[in-house]
Amino acid sequence: MASNMESSIYRGSESFFDFSCFTCQDNDRSTEADFYCEDCSKFYCSKCVEHHNYLYKKHAILSKENISLWPKTNASQLEQCQVHKKEKLTGFCEDHSELICHACHVHNHQ
Repeated sequence: MASNMESSIYRGSESFFDFSCFTCQDNDRSTEADFYCEDCSKFYCSKCVEHHNYLYKKHAILSKENISLWPKTNASQLEQCQVHKKEKLTGFCEDHSELICHACHVHNHQ
């Protein structure tokens, strides 16, 4: 029987959530999203959504109360390397504190 913890790739000090805040991710933080903007097609935590709403007053924001209307995440997309799109993440580079695929390891993380 699958546990709720299996819905995310990994939960710990460096967590991957089913829905992670876009702005926090860009700033190397891991924060769970509480809102989804339909106009931006991005997820935001409660802190970042305040800044978003200040800048984009007319965007349609969905809270977790409407999570059924949020786009579905795909765990295989979360496991996909952002640099080498056809590669799966296979390791962790401690020097750079990031998940890497085989191609990243060979070319950038020896």
